[in-house]
Amino acid sequence: MNRRQFLLAAGGLAAAGISHAAWRYWPDAGLSNPCLAEIPDSVLQHPTYQQIWHGIRPDQVWDSHVHLVGVGDASSETWFNPDMDSWSHPQLKLQKAFYMNGTCADPANIDHSTVAKMTQLVTAMPAGVKLMLFAFDWYRDGGGQVLKENSIFHVSNSYAAHIASQQPDRFEWVASIHPYRPDALDALDQAYADGARAIKWLPSGMNIDPASSKCKPFYKKLAAMQLPIITHTGKESAVAGGEQTYGNPLRMRQALDQGVKVVLAHCASDGTDEDLDHGGRAVKSFDLFTRMMDTADYQPLLYGDISATTLINHAWVLPTLIARQDWHARLVNGSDYPLPGIMPLTNINTLVANGWLAAEHQSFLVSLKQANPLIYDFALKRLLSINGQTFSTQVFETRPLFERHSS
Repeated sequence: MNRRQFLLAAGGLAAAGISHAAWRYWPDAGLSNPCLAEIPDSVLQHPTYQQIWHGIRPDQVWDSHVHLVGVGDASSETWFNPDMDSWSHPQLKLQKAFYMNGTCADPANIDHSTVAKMTQLVTAMPAGVKLMLFAFDWYRDGGGQVLKENSIFHVSNSYAAHIASQQPDRFEWVASIHPYRPDALDALDQAYADGARAIKWLPSGMNIDPASSKCKPFYKKLAAMQLPIITHTGKESAVAGGEQTYGNPLRMRQALDQGVKVVLAHCASDGTDEDLDHGGRAVKSFDLFTRMMDTADYQPLLYGDISATTLINHAWVLPTLIARQDWHARLVNGSDYPLPGIMPLTNINTLVANGWLAAEHQSFLVSLKQANPLIYDFALKRLLSINGQTFSTQVFETRPLFERHSS
């Protein structure tokens, strides 16, 4: 990607809201993912590489937020909105270009090549580390019928389960089931039987109001299964359209009240929402996340997913997340892959300038970012140090939350 293409794409991402600071900070690791075949020996032998894994039990590290990418060129079970290939929709087209570069997709074979690259990246991590691969349901109307024209992409549960089954020592999978579907409860039974570890929602991108009474039967079954739900909270920028208010963290109270384990993705680290407890005034979504995390009745069930919190428009929450050591047992790490492979979305220079990252780690992280975005995302979070505090190891050892326990 040359400078002109980058500026065009940065403008598209800025218009989408997912990299508004791309205009302020030149990328520290180049304009595009170089898609290296392997990690250089100089990085693997670097003392910092050993440091990031010190004290970590790799078999407990399950990356809890990983997106499968597919366009349907190898399977009818994946789909991208064709508007993403049209200059009539420049914002969507440029977003797709970034996603494809982030995954190192082969344009002639996107479905297979993106899985192959993801497999290469995770295989470079210590044995035992796994990725939790997300399915993604359609945007649906109030009766649960598919509205394809309103959907941006789709990944079926059967596809996610199939990909995970190909590499069971490296992959788990997460189902995506719209609760308004007429067959939602049957689909949930099937996903559970097929080994899904959780349920993934993007409320705005799927047209789900988590506070709707339509969700109650779904929540009841989830609670009985002890299956967590991972739901986007705060502003949604990567998937355009939909009702943004559905990402309000307070709207997940119904699920918690039904006994469902809830993971608030991204810790609501971007945007504002209505404070439903105080007259609907607009407040930072993260403030509502904080209120939820500090609600005593919810503490046995409520978790925060720190994926995307190092992105340039989310990172302002890092001092609080790290300082709240009392939350760390309920914070879970995820990469939000392929976003770490989109070079401009994180900026190491800024983190160093803020005093949140030691300058001595800078060149190591840049090299790692270019070679293996998955390990880079892990390493960056492991190396953050703010006011002498870091993320606890339990933030990264996420497996216990997603393991099934016999009743």
